[in-house]
Amino acid sequence: MVNDGRPRACLTCKRRRIKCDHTRPSCARCVLAKIHCKWHTPAEKPKITFVEINQTVAPRYRSGQIQGTTGASTTLKHALHDDTETQALTFFVRYYSLGSVPNGGPNPGLFGHVMPAISSSRTSAAAMSISAVALTVYSRWRMDKNLAKCRAKVLGQAIKNLSGDLQKEDSRRTDLTLLTTLLLQYHSAFESLLFSKKSTIVHHLGALALVREFGHPSTWSPIASEFVGVIIHLDITAAIREQRQVHPEVRFWRSIISSTSVDPSRYLDTLGIQVADLQFRATAFQGGATLCLSPTEIDTLLDDIQQLDDSLVLWQGNVSRFWGPFSWSPPGIIFPPIQAFQGSCHVYTSVTAARRMNDSRSHRLTLALISLKLNVEREKSIEEVCKSNSSQSGVHVLVKRIQWLVDGICGSVPFCLGNRSRVGTVLDFGDPTWIFPTCHDMSEMYGLYGRPAEPKGLESVADHYSHAITQGSWLMLSNLALLVAMFLSNKTLTPSFPLKDGQLPWICQQYLRNLSLNAIEWTHDSSVVEQVLTGVDLPPAEVLISEASRCIRRVSRGLQLTDDT
Repeated sequence: MVNDGRPRACLTCKRRRIKCDHTRPSCARCVLAKIHCKWHTPAEKPKITFVEINQTVAPRYRSGQIQGTTGASTTLKHALHDDTETQALTFFVRYYSLGSVPNGGPNPGLFGHVMPAISSSRTSAAAMSISAVALTVYSRWRMDKNLAKCRAKVLGQAIKNLSGDLQKEDSRRTDLTLLTTLLLQYHSAFESLLFSKKSTIVHHLGALALVREFGHPSTWSPIASEFVGVIIHLDITAAIREQRQVHPEVRFWRSIISSTSVDPSRYLDTLGIQVADLQFRATAFQGGATLCLSPTEIDTLLDDIQQLDDSLVLWQGNVSRFWGPFSWSPPGIIFPPIQAFQGSCHVYTSVTAARRMNDSRSHRLTLALISLKLNVEREKSIEEVCKSNSSQSGVHVLVKRIQWLVDGICGSVPFCLGNRSRVGTVLDFGDPTWIFPTCHDMSEMYGLYGRPAEPKGLESVADHYSHAITQGSWLMLSNLALLVAMFLSNKTLTPSFPLKDGQLPWICQQYLRNLSLNAIEWTHDSSVVEQVLTGVDLPPAEVLISEASRCIRRVSRGLQLTDDT
């Protein structure tokens, strides 16, 4: 054959049937998709391999021959998706999936089990659900709204295929079906955050009902156990936020999970169910602006709250020496500067450890707020109790506890956000100016109570960097929203627990900063957004507090943050 002089495409682009720019050693298409760029040489003949993924990978996974977790360096092999989906999936696996940690680290959660969905048939419900999630995430980082149409099409097909799977006995009782329901739930939560839409719990309640068909937990696969834990955690956080009862399906699994699991993350979730129960017990008696409880009922609730808080303290003490937080001081001037309140900064072994520790703090804050309300009610109803030293002492202890827990959440902000001062894009993952404090910055570490640390599950610097960029602002948003709602929605109680000078405006600024880092538009004034992101020339404290309060109210009603009404 005569060479016509035209440059040849790389073998990778040729196999994928896409246009190649002929740049060596790696063309732009392969660099963007983070896959190996292979070129034809005279001594090399292209190899053609046909793989029917649905018949090989998925059955082996279900039989336990393939692990359901992957590290951050995992690459996609034998991808059957088009170019955009391949890029989105590769991006999602690299920066969002979390590998299992065999040496005592926190459970990686849902994102530790996405590879089976990617490895299944392109037309399966699981594969399409992970594609929908990946496209949603990828469109946000590419700032490309044109991917919305593609995402909607894939999402609709995933839901349709899942409906079909649920009608079949053999497919209904599989881990992949559970994975599909949870991925669709995550997609709903992600859309709710980015677009101020009302999220639903349809998918994960359906998954819980499915798990009943799996038999006793002792017979479950590890991935099925993790799914139940994820579902329970989702409903706990929603129940506490909405001040409602935990769903009966979650209650059904509570005693079983707590009696069979030794995982600290799962145990924390069983404590979270009790927190939601106690909160509902207290609010169920609420009539008007006061609690309609007798002194005896108040004392009973306070005793139950104290016992549960003691369990949370014990959990926190057991895991803190392994996961953190550990105190960290910047080694020098960092630019842009790390935004920390009064220089207080914590580090953890991973972003997952930081999330679970903040879950514990949020549970304790909820209990402390309930206790404070009950104490105020008791003081109003019984004059002699109001005058007693024991009642005043109880309130004083609660105030100190709330301040300590708030300090902890504020201290975790720099670890999760670092010195980010602008909305990120796919081009920013190699930005050397972005700094995220890690345990690797410290020569000696001491745990929460001054004991020498014994870190377990320590995340590498590269993994922490990528996970903090992608998930840091997501994880901190709910914690900071809780603080804003707590201190601005309970005006009658706010004087009872004043924060440190300047702490409330700082919390409000960090909440607004998180909204911007998640590409959520909360104001049309770009100059204010820039000030909030950088922390330079901030608006007056009353403006920050007012804007944060407005956003919290609108989020709770599922409204767009920039609307004027």
